Formats: sequence, C-alpha cells, structure tokens
Amino acid sequence: MKKFTTKKRKINSKKGFSMVLAIALVAVLFLTTTSFLSIAMLQQKETGTSMNSRQAYVSSKSALDIAEDFLNDGKLNLPTNIGDSKYYVFYYDASGNVQVKDFSNASDAQNFIDNTDFTVIGNAYVKITKTSDTEYTITAVGSESKYNNTNGGNTGDISAKFEVTQHWEKKELGTSLRMSEKKFSTPPAASSTGFLTLGDQTAFSLLKSQIKSTLNEERDFRTIQGMEDKGGLAYILRNEAEKTPISSFFPLVFDKALKITSSSGSRCRAIAYNNGIYLLGNYSGTDVKSSTGVDLQDICYYPNSDASYGCTLECKFLVIGGNMACKTSAGQKGAAVKYAGSDFATDKGVVIYFTKNIICKNPNYEKAAVYNKGYYFLPIETEAINQTGIDLFDPQTPNKLTEITDLSTDSHYKNLNGIDKYSSLLDSNGNLKNMHSAYEEKTDSGNKTVCFLEKDGTFKTDTTLVCTNIPKSSYYTGWEDYYTYCAPSAMPTVSNTSYIDLYAGTEFNYLWYNVNQMDLNSNVNINIRSRSVVLSIGPEQGEELYYNRNKIYPYNFNQTNLPTSDFATDSGTKKTTITSSGANKIKQNDATASFNVMPYWGESSFTLTVINNFTVETANGTTYTVKAGKYTDIPKEGLNLFDDKAKDYFDSHSTEQEDSDSSGIDWVQSGTINTSVADSKLNQSSSAIKFEASNGGTLKNGAYTAKAIYCDFGNTVKGNNATLKGDAISIGANKLDGSGANNGLFINTYGGYSDSICELITKTTITKTDGTTEIQTNKTPKDGSLLHITRDTELVLDDGLTYSLNEGYYYFPNEKSDFNILSSAFWQKWTATNPYYYAKEINKDDTISYSIHNELKTDKVSFEGKYF
Repeated sequence: MKKFTTKKRKINSKKGFSMVLAIALVAVLFLTTTSFLSIAMLQQKETGTSMNSRQAYVSSKSALDIAEDFLNDGKLNLPTNIGDSKYYVFYYDASGNVQVKDFSNASDAQNFIDNTDFTVIGNAYVKITKTSDTEYTITAVGSESKYNNTNGGNTGDISAKFEVTQHWEKKELGTSLRMSEKKFSTPPAASSTGFLTLGDQTAFSLLKSQIKSTLNEERDFRTIQGMEDKGGLAYILRNEAEKTPISSFFPLVFDKALKITSSSGSRCRAIAYNNGIYLLGNYSGTDVKSSTGVDLQDICYYPNSDASYGCTLECKFLVIGGNMACKTSAGQKGAAVKYAGSDFATDKGVVIYFTKNIICKNPNYEKAAVYNKGYYFLPIETEAINQTGIDLFDPQTPNKLTEITDLSTDSHYKNLNGIDKYSSLLDSNGNLKNMHSAYEEKTDSGNKTVCFLEKDGTFKTDTTLVCTNIPKSSYYTGWEDYYTYCAPSAMPTVSNTSYIDLYAGTEFNYLWYNVNQMDLNSNVNINIRSRSVVLSIGPEQGEELYYNRNKIYPYNFNQTNLPTSDFATDSGTKKTTITSSGANKIKQNDATASFNVMPYWGESSFTLTVINNFTVETANGTTYTVKAGKYTDIPKEGLNLFDDKAKDYFDSHSTEQEDSDSSGIDWVQSGTINTSVADSKLNQSSSAIKFEASNGGTLKNGAYTAKAIYCDFGNTVKGNNATLKGDAISIGANKLDGSGANNGLFINTYGGYSDSICELITKTTITKTDGTTEIQTNKTPKDGSLLHITRDTELVLDDGLTYSLNEGYYYFPNEKSDFNILSSAFWQKWTATNPYYYAKEINKDDTISYSIHNELKTDKVSFEGKYF
C-alpha cells in the first residue's frame, strides 16, 4: 500500500516541480546575461582606454623621432642651465614644412596643440631637461581622444636620455699662398726611424760584412722568399743554430711574415740587444696551414713544416702585429721570449706591444694563447728563467702579463729609454709604410725587385735601373710610394766613370755604419733621389758599442781596430768605445767623385734628414761638419756634399744644438719631462734645443726660451700653462692635453717671424690698351706667427673638445705675442672671414696651401635602445 501511495504522490507532484525548475532557470539566465553585459561593457571601456594609450605612445614616438632629427641638424635651442626644461611642439606649416615652437612650460605647449590650425606631429609635445653639463633627458607626451567618448583624453609618454658632445670641424679652402721660414742657423731636429734595418738586409756592415766569404752562402741569416703561388711573401729565418744567432744592436724589423727553419736539434735566435724586434707581417696564404696544420690568417710568424723548434726572440722591446702559428716537437717552445739588454737586474722582463688582438696557436696545446691589443710587461724574474725563455704560445702566458695603461708613468716603459719606434714605421694614415730593402730576392707580384745592392751588400754595377756610365735620363716608376733602406757593406770601386742612382718616391734611408770612413774613389758618382732623404753616417767617435763573438767567428764588430781578444761568448756581450776619427766621415779620394742628395725625379724640392753629425772631407783636404737635423730649404737642384756650395749651406746651419736632457739644460730626465728643472735653466736663449721626451710628461709652468725649440714628445704631454718661445718652434707629439683649468700651452715665435713671411697670392686678368690681356700677380703680406708641426698631433682643449693638427706649417695672422694652442677660444676665432693658413711644405711658390676656419659641430645623437 505504501509503495502504491508513494508512487502516486510522485506522479502527482511532477508538474509543480517543473514550474519551480523553470523559475530557477529564468533567474539564472537573467543573472548570467546581466553579468556578461557588465563584463562586455567593462571590456569595451578598457579596450578604448588601451587603444588610446597605444595611439598616444605611437604619437609620442613620432614626435621623438622628429626631435632627434632636429637635434642632429642643430635646429633646437637646448636649455642652458642645469635643471631647466624646455617644451617643443613640431608641426606642419601651410607649405608642408616641419616647424618647431618652444615653450617654457607644459601648459602653454598643450594649449598650442589644442588650439592651433596646423597639424601637430603626433599631437604631442616634447620636454627636454638639462641634467648635467652634457647630459639631458627627453620626454614626448602625446594626447589622444579618438577612441574615447569622454572629453578628458588619455596621455601616453616615452622618455630617453642623451648626451650632447661637440667637436671642431675644419673648413678648408684652396689658397694660392707662399710661406717662407726665416733663415735660421739651426735645422729642425731630426725625426726619423733611426738606424732601422729590414728583415732581408743580409749584409749590414757591422753584422756580417767581413765573414760572408767564410760562412756558407746558403746560411744568409735573412732573405725574402717568393711564395706568390701560396699567397704572398715571407722572410725565411735560416737555421744558423746557437753559434751564429741573428744578432743586432739595432731594431730588427720584419715587415713581412717571419718563417722559421729551426730543425735538427737547433733553434733560431733573433737578438736585438738593448733594442726592439718588430714582427709586423700579415701573411694569409696557404703555406701556414700546410706547414703547421693551423688554420689562421693574418700571420706574422710561423715555422717550416720540418721545424722542431721555434725561435727565441731576445730583446728589450717586442712588437707583435699579426697572429702566430707553429707546430713544434712535443714540449718545445714555439716562440721563446728572452730579455737581451745591459741591465737585467733593473728591467727584469720585456715590454710587449700587441698592435691588435692576437692569437698564438700551437696544436701541442689544448687551446690557443689570446692577447688583447695594448702594451704589456712580461716579467722574467730570474736568469734561470731567462735562459729558457717564456713561450708566447703557452695559453698561460697571457695571465703572466701586466697591462701598461699609462706609458708616461709606467717604470717598465720608461726603462725602454725611447727605443719604441713603432709609430715611426707608420704612414700618416696609420698604416705600415711600404718598406723595402736595397736588396730584394723577391718582391710582390707585378713589381720589380729593389736592386741597388748585391746579396753581399756591395753596390750593383750591372743594371740600367741603378748604375750607368752616363747620367741617367729615365727611371723605374714602380717605386713611387716606397720607403727604401740601404745599408751597404762596402763602397764601389770602378775603373770607368759610374753613376749610381739610388731612389725611392717617398723616402730613401741611407745607412753607413762602420768604424771605417766612407771612401768615394775616382769616377764614383752616387745620387740619392727622394722626396725625403735620410742619411745615417756613423758610429760617432766616442760612441759606446756592444759586440758579440761566437766560438769561431767574430759576429758583430769585426773590424781590425776592435778588440780581438776577450770577446764575449754567445750568452754575453762586451762593449767598446769608438776611437776612430773616420767612423763618421765621408771622404772624397778624387775630385771626380761626387755624393749628391737630390729631389725625386722631375721634382724641385725635398727634405734631408741627418740622423747624427758627420764630417765631409774633400779631395783638396777641406773639411766641414753636417749637423744632425732636418733641412727643408735645400736648393732645388740638390747638393753635392763635396762642393763648396754644400759647405756654405751647411756652415750657415751650424749653430750648435743642445739636447734637452744634458746636465746644463735638464729639461728632460730619463725620457720624461722634468717638472723640477730650475727656472734659470729654462732660459737657453743662445742655443737651439732638441726637446725630446719619449715618455711625455707635464711641462713646467714657466717660459722655455731658446733660439729654436724642436719638440718631439711621446705619449701625452700636459700643457700646465707653459710657454715655448723662440725664433722657430716645431712640435711633434702623440697628444697635447690642455683639459681642465690652467693647463694651456702658449707659443711665441713672433720675434723670429716679425717680417712678413706669408704672402697671399691673387691673380687678376688685365686688359691692355691694345686689347690683349695678361695675368697680373698680386702678393699681399700677412703679418703673424708660424708654428711647425712635425707629425700628426692631437690636441685636447681646455673645454674637453679635441682638435687635430696634421704635419705641416701653420701661419696665424696678427698673432704677435703668446697664443694658447690648447684653448678652444683660440681655434674658435678663426672664421671664414678671418682664417689661418696651412701648408704641408713651404719655401716655394707652388705650395699647395689652404685657408682654414673652424665650425663647432654637435655629434649626432640617437635614442634607440635608450628609452625608459
């Protein structure tokens, strides 16, 4: 009964339950619809806001881009004081050109945007605030209401930081100008590479001239090899073992890759005692990989495929200019660096300069040794370590180096005493000079080998390129840009008249370095032709020289008047003093002989640089001295040193030069400017001073005074408000630093140039009475001061800006007293209507010259990657 009753009740209640369920579903649906509608309405509002912000951001970015363009075009007036702000609006004018208005506050900028009829770029203004002397922040604020039904709008902003830096920019205008120096009695100081030898000069007279016939000819210690089929050229350093090392007391310079042939249990040695070894090659041919198994390019050093050892590099200073590769016998060093000098106890190591980032790779090591560009000190603490050397290929060697960050103060670099000649191996563009030896076994494809000397160092007498029996009328034009080094081992002896022409377009370096005088016998006529002729005739009497002897043969100094007993062994050295009066003399043994220095073919001027004083003796017994220095006013036909005209010329330039480090002057000590020099010694008004400071330093706050001052400063020199005063001033420096207060460098040359030495030349066409025309030349004198810059020099001015001076002569009109070359105001005053003048050369009418004025340019800024 109950079951039936219960079932009946369920059947009877179904209809009521459905009604309740329907009511509940309606309620749920109502609530859900309401919620969805609210969410949709909220999302619609948020979407509008987001779109407004995005649009405002894009608008701000477009305004910022325009601001960047205006900044780089110099069209924005920036805030002047730190903390000040300016507000800028960029818009298109009626012609469609972009214009800018600046305001002092954001409200005025926004009002302009809201009310102008012009199209505002991005509907945004740009705010720039000055935060320091050179730094600024920039913010672009955009306002957009396109997607917003309210009147308030939405703003988006984008900000960045930037720095404004400036530099001086020269504006050169070709000028017809003639400059001339006052005829001053002393030539400028010599500035040259000194006694440099190239890697293939096999017969350098104090190295091997008199033992050539004794040693096997195949053991020439240096020779250039042709590997055109393998991608270039290299010097082969032949295996002479321990008995005959490649020993020199001058720089060893290898401008091509150095290929080592050490084998059979012997090792090559390259020794530059108290001097530097320069490995500057950049071979990238196939021979490196086939010889070493190392796949590297830009190589300066590598061994032959059968080499068991590398080479020892024994020196005081080492320059590495390319990658190095080798594969030696297991456990053997690929390039062992050793100290070779007279003061191991003080130096205790070698200074190394890597001209760029360098890789040294030997498969015997798990990884390569990697060196970063820069100067470093490699300590060699004991003689025992120096006996074996330190391997450049060892990947642990870079960890032993100490970087030299300031050459002017570092004691290790100062101990080099000026032997760092790397900068003199570079041309004005910073590239390695196109250097060649007077004897070349091979040369680059397409060029003729330089062939002034035979393999043994004697002069060639069998080629129309060099030697003829009549004066030459033609020459080979392929050597136009050459720097050629010629170190003969003996002077020519000929029975017939002989004309020997030695020439190179850019520079010809002639070196006679022998304890015996340079004799020119009858009918020998030597002509040296170049735009720059460099003469080195030595050694000088009284000069101390080091020599070395092996167990069998004397090696370096083998002339008869040198000691023949108690020679040094390979592991040591001795020194002697030159006593021969003929050591630095050129002698004419017959009046038919001549020795001429001349301009290059077809030209009318050149520079003669004399490295050291030497004596000239003519056939009639007349003698005179050629002083060390640089001569720029030699007659256009040149000079025969045995002629009376040459004697008169050099006698008129005979005022004694004094070295700045001599005890009576004391301007320099150990290669560094002496700031403690007594004030009384600054006045050397009766002398010409060769002011050389290879380590740079700080000038003393005072007036350096002399007839002439010829400055050659290495590294950085601080002005310290010093004055250089003389009839002639020449300066060559890496950097002159005048940054900060009271750090100027004042020049005063007006006393030597008070007469007009600069003439501005103009040409006018004149119509004569007969109707014909002629060119009339007008010369307008310019009164002022002259400054000679001997090499490219960087100036850091008092406001931190930099200014570069190229090698040449600078004439400043109306400068009649001290003028500060490290003052930004000094360079700023030269305008288009008030220029200064510049010429690479002077003393001739056809000088290529310029009138120069300066403009202060703002360096470009960029906001990319600097947004915040």
